[in-house]
This record gives sequence, structure tokens and C-alpha cells, in this order.
Amino acid sequence: MVVLSSSLLSFVFCLLVTIFTSEASTDTEIQVHNNTQNYHYCCDFNHVRGNYTANSTYHTNLNTLLSTLTSNTEIEYGFYNSSQGENTDKVYAIGLCTGDIKPDECRNCLNGSRANLTELCPNQKEAIGWYEDEKCMLRYSDRSILDLMETGPAFYANNMDNATDLDQFNKDVNTLLGNLKNEAALGDSRLKYAVGNTSGPDNKLIYGLVQCTPDLSGSECFDCLSQSIERIPIDCCKDRKGGRVVRPSCNMRFETSFLFYGDTAYVSPTPPSSTTTNTTSEAIGILGPHGDCLYNSATQTGLDPDKKHS
Repeated sequence: MVVLSSSLLSFVFCLLVTIFTSEASTDTEIQVHNNTQNYHYCCDFNHVRGNYTANSTYHTNLNTLLSTLTSNTEIEYGFYNSSQGENTDKVYAIGLCTGDIKPDECRNCLNGSRANLTELCPNQKEAIGWYEDEKCMLRYSDRSILDLMETGPAFYANNMDNATDLDQFNKDVNTLLGNLKNEAALGDSRLKYAVGNTSGPDNKLIYGLVQCTPDLSGSECFDCLSQSIERIPIDCCKDRKGGRVVRPSCNMRFETSFLFYGDTAYVSPTPPSSTTTNTTSEAIGILGPHGDCLYNSATQTGLDPDKKHS
């Protein structure tokens, strides 16, 4: 067992709650998703950013901000950011949905997660949560988090099955994700997202998805995804058929013979090309914890949870 470092403990406590299923898509799983029971979150339980008092001005601003974050129905590209209040009572929030999530579904996901996150992280000025297999991410803080690349806290997960012809498979995964990284970094201020597939060993298709928050510059998106892809052979999902690395500013995922994303919901006026098809779902094994988020077990590897790039 790896002992948690004091720097990790002092920053944030993260927990993953996930529901495992042996079916690709079931009514039970859909119901779980609607109840936001498949989520992971990170709270500042050690008060690095400080607490707010119940019914204080900050608390009121937070509630107002979260309840109105998705009120602009003209936003069709799945990225929301806003602030509420002034000076030390000012609250900032960001909401992001994956690029295959339609606007109404995106707003429903974010609206459903806001009460969950504030309940799980009571009185914490800073928190972040991912919901329904990373369909949406909600985060808030007492500091400005827009236009800021942040790689932590992060979590890693992988498919429990090993790949075959490992050298070729790993090469194919890196090539696919590298190409998608380049494509996503070319996105505009509304969407930095790319999906695609490649033929791997035994002619099995490998599917990939990468996304950055669109407030990042192209170079920041490239760097964030590069750091995520670099974790694959280190402590994420080496030699596995699938895996993911999820961070506040970017995320990536790949799976073999399993199409986990749908048609891109928003198409920019001059979008980069992408390869998509219909969506489905799969149960994957979660290793925990990896990166900076604690899951249900008590091991952890050592990324820097406070690593930021402006």
C-alpha cells in the first residue's frame, strides 16, 4: 500500500462512487444515471481554499450562481462559465459537457449535479464533480478558474481486460490519441473536442475521445492532453483494452471494440474533421485511487494536485 503524502492530503479529498454492470446498456443503468449515482468528486476538506458559513453572502452567491449557470439556453456547445458576487464573496463556476451531449441533456446533467456536489462538499469554497461517466463536469471556487489550465485533481480508470499484441496495441493507442489531441487543440472557444478510431491488432477497432475546456488556448489544450496521454504507461492503463484520464481542464479516453461516444452534438462553423457513430455504454473496472482522487480503496500514486498553469 502506498502511503498518502501530506501534500496530497492537505489539498483535497476525492471519492469515486460508481455502479458496475455486466450489460452494455440496461434500464437499471439508465435509471442510475438519471439519479446521478455514478459520479466522483473532489472536496477541499482540509480547507486550503477555506470554508463559507451557512446562509452567508458567499453561500447565497454560490446557490444563485449554480441555479442560474445553465440559464442561457442559447449556449449549444456544452460550456458554461459565470461568476456571482464581489470581492471575498465572489464565486466562480464552470460547467462542461462532453461533445456528444445535446444541450438539453447537458443542462439536465449540470442542474442535477449542483445539489449533489454542495451536499457532498458542505461549506467548502472549492469543489469539483464529474457525473454520469463524465457526461458533465461542475466545479466552483472562490478564485477565478477561467482561462486557467489545471491538471489536478485528477483520476485514472481502466478496463479490466488486457490487450493483445501489446507493442502494436500501445503504439496504435498513442497514435490515435496523438492525432485526436492535435485535432482538439485546433478547436475554437466553444469546443475543443475530437473523437475517432483506428484499426488495432486483430483488426479490432480502438476508439478514442479527447476534450479540453474551450477556454484554454490551443497550446494549453495540447499540453494538458499530452500530460494525460503520458500517464498511460506510467500509472493509468498500460496494456489494457481501455482507460481514461480525467482532469479539470481536459480528459481523454480509449476503448477497444466498444463505441462509448455518440455523434458530436455541436458543430462549429469550421470544425476539424472527426469520426463518430452512435453512442453506447460499457462497464469498466475502476482502479482506485490513481492520480489525485481517492476512490473507495486506500492506495494512491503521486501526481501534484496543486499543479496549475496560467
